[in-house]
Amino acid sequence: MTFPATFEGFPRACGRPGIRNQLALLSPCGLTTPTTRKIAALLPQAVVISSPYGRGQLGADKQFHDQMFTSFCTHPNIGAAIVLAADSKMRLWLQDNVAASGRLAAGFSLQECGEDSEKLVASAVAVGREFLIELARAKQACCSVEDLILAVECGHSDATSGLAANPLAGELADSLIAAGGAVVIAETIEWLGTQDSLYNRCKSPQIAARLKKLFEARHQLALEAGRDLRIGNPGPQNHEGGITTLQEKSHGAISKGGTSQIAGVLAAGETVPGPGLHLMDTPTLSPESISSMVAGGAQLVLFTTGQGNPYGSAVAPTLKLTANPQTAIRLPHQIDFDGSDVFVGARSRQQALPDLSQLMIATCNGMETAAERLQECAEVISRLGPSI
Repeated sequence: MTFPATFEGFPRACGRPGIRNQLALLSPCGLTTPTTRKIAALLPQAVVISSPYGRGQLGADKQFHDQMFTSFCTHPNIGAAIVLAADSKMRLWLQDNVAASGRLAAGFSLQECGEDSEKLVASAVAVGREFLIELARAKQACCSVEDLILAVECGHSDATSGLAANPLAGELADSLIAAGGAVVIAETIEWLGTQDSLYNRCKSPQIAARLKKLFEARHQLALEAGRDLRIGNPGPQNHEGGITTLQEKSHGAISKGGTSQIAGVLAAGETVPGPGLHLMDTPTLSPESISSMVAGGAQLVLFTTGQGNPYGSAVAPTLKLTANPQTAIRLPHQIDFDGSDVFVGARSRQQALPDLSQLMIATCNGMETAAERLQECAEVISRLGPSI
């Protein structure tokens, strides 16, 4: 099939266009997270990006935390941001990043409000209402699918995931890549047992070498904690859904990335640099994995599930796809695309692909996903070390 060539998005002064034009409320420190939730209750159109940490972090952990917040506040889907910080230095650092990207920017800190959270709430809400008016005036424009980055995730997988849902997602990934777009998949230990096939798909020996290094680092991390990655995987939900071996689960997991060559291997949260298929080194839990891929620039997430999973990104609309007939019936308000007819053989993946592609473009054009309607959305930033 020919993938749709354009979508109606929001061009940015720098970087890729967005498929949403959101106001972000950023709380980079746990001290301001409760206050940020109060502001969000008064600005329900805004999205909240918060961390329970933000102070006392060191080294790589602090660097990753700051990198993720910088990426979120300048994400293509964000049109404006209000920083809610503990102190003026923290506020200025993020607010300046937002302003430099050409977005509407404001910020308030407890320090500058005399530690008065009610004063901070009143100030932020007043500015937020003005920002929402400005964002609502923005006009969508025709944008090329070459500017799209699709993150593909799987969670609570079962036999239908590896047999139908993930391969269908892979067909969409290949189709978008053929049209000039980019796709990213993550969760490194979900690829165990498939390493050799992945190495052979890398575009260069250097990419394969980096992928091997990341695999080895995850193994070492587990060994240092006294854990064998082969034990306990597949998990209980996977077994209940008919997945029997680690290799079976892994081959199903990587099928969601399609069959394209691997153009790049990225660290968690690293910016997707260009078109093609990219693998990102992340923990295996969906919230951390999805947030890292979104921080890498993905404007849209396709999340396949066997038994259901309500989680979605706060920044990037998250489409839910299942091929389990029982799940599609049991969770009609959670599932965006029912691929169970592919699983039972009523139609092929190639026959289902145009409908999934059109749903993806409709979402890019502004159609709400189930996770957006249900407000089951958040961002989760991984911890890499202890605080002091």
